[in-house]
Amino acid sequence: MNSDMPPVPLPLATDSRIPVRAVADATTADYDRYFHIARHAPDLTSWTRGVLRLQSAVLADLPHTGLNDSQRAAVLTGLVHASHATLAAWLPSVPGSVPGSAPDGPTDGPGDALRRWKLGHQLFHLLLTTMNSTLDDTLATVGAARWGSVPHGLGRLRALYDAATATMAYASDFPASVYANDVRPTMEPPFAPPGFSGMLNQEHQVMTERARALTAALGGLSPLTPSLAMIHHEAALLRAAQRRNRKAHAEICERCVPDGASLLRQHTTRDRSDRATDE
Repeated sequence: MNSDMPPVPLPLATDSRIPVRAVADATTADYDRYFHIARHAPDLTSWTRGVLRLQSAVLADLPHTGLNDSQRAAVLTGLVHASHATLAAWLPSVPGSVPGSAPDGPTDGPGDALRRWKLGHQLFHLLLTTMNSTLDDTLATVGAARWGSVPHGLGRLRALYDAATATMAYASDFPASVYANDVRPTMEPPFAPPGFSGMLNQEHQVMTERARALTAALGGLSPLTPSLAMIHHEAALLRAAQRRNRKAHAEICERCVPDGASLLRQHTTRDRSDRATDE
């Protein structure tokens, strides 16, 4: 030992106490991990297998839910659009057959609330991804002045919105007490970082931005635009679907979290309180 060397500085806290372990807030990566979203760059084969696997799992669970006929039809319509868009992606480059059979899905029971919660969110992400591609296509038709195709794109978006609304009902198809006791705790520490929130949904963020862009594009159309009456009609139907979606989400939140205290709001309030106490 070299007695001439001073000791390494000892790091001490300014409050003269042992530091508290810092826990990072939830991020999009935590959100994806919780709902089993594998975010990478899948090729078309792995994407298609994932779509078919999710579709198979949802179809197996759907008969065990309490959804009414209209809600089930909306979920199935969403699956039709997602499957159509996925399989149509094969046409330009691969005119042959669809890839082989998908791997076996999970083996746990279809009535498990937590599995349905996560499965429903995966389907929600699939519909949002399809919606984002449809938004891109519809914006492109507006930009290229292909006015006859715009109403078709708006109609697809409306169907996907209604499917997403029904999917929210599917994902939360269990008693509020089950959500409070079995589902919600899995999104809190120590199972998930603090501040876990649907605000971390990346596909929804993209959808919101693209939907605003479409609204702005449609709002700037000339009165002389061909098919304008049909475009306005379909746009009005899409806005109605968006209102139904917001209303349904609010009702689910009210049923499952009647006090309105989301995990993010609880974390933010607690964090402010802790900072005020420290000061």
